[in-house]
Amino acid sequence: MAKVPTQISLTAVALDALSAVPLYRQLYNSIRSAILSGQLVSGFKLPGSREMAREFCVSRNTITGAFDQLIAEGYLEAQIGSGTFVSKKIPDELLYASNKSNSQAPKNKSKRGLSERGKTIAATLVTFPPNQKRLRPFAPCLPSIEDFPFGLWAKLAGHRLRYPTRNLLNYGEAAGYRPLREEIAAYLGAARGVRCAPEQVVVVSGIQQAVDLTARILLDAGDAAWVEDPGYLGSRGAMIAAQARIVPVPVDAEGIEVETGKKLAPEARLVCVTP
Repeated sequence: MAKVPTQISLTAVALDALSAVPLYRQLYNSIRSAILSGQLVSGFKLPGSREMAREFCVSRNTITGAFDQLIAEGYLEAQIGSGTFVSKKIPDELLYASNKSNSQAPKNKSKRGLSERGKTIAATLVTFPPNQKRLRPFAPCLPSIEDFPFGLWAKLAGHRLRYPTRNLLNYGEAAGYRPLREEIAAYLGAARGVRCAPEQVVVVSGIQQAVDLTARILLDAGDAAWVEDPGYLGSRGAMIAAQARIVPVPVDAEGIEVETGKKLAPEARLVCVTP
């Protein structure tokens, strides 16, 4: 039986206080690598958070943050009254099949890939360079970080959780929270001049779900759909997923060029524009 080490190898853990990577994340990476490389074997008991905090000259929060992440991902197990141990089953062993099991797999097993529709959707995916994912001024669809009422938000959320109702964890209405839909309908009437009832309002998780749901409900395969060119790429993907015929329509300073759209596809079933 393999010998279980009695102390964590300090040389395997290197923390750099000047690094942009948070200390807890550095510790998480070091312990995870030591587990995967076999330096820390299953059943090994890690030192307590106080001891490790003194050893690495960091706060206990740094240690517990790394431990909590490793426990959540299945690399460590916390046993009340006993301590924290390396898990008996490492998650990476469950995610990747061994070469032996691969060699024993039936050679005539058919491979299931994406459907033709799935391949079409996958081909429309758009990737952006990492630097374009960073927050920047005037980014669309994002609230102002400086102006968001985090304090009030936390207060309201805390009050709601301290005094929960029976329906808090129950299924809600499919169309969304009724009082919210009532407020949205009232706002649209006052701000946009839209006359609608709460029953006509559906709350979704975001613009992409809204466009996708609208396309699937209103479009049949082959129907023409105007999309702004240039415009929101997500709407184009939703139209393709609905098997619509995409009709790119140019835009000017006032928005989509309606007359051009009429010439290109006067029978269009749907028009997707940016408000």
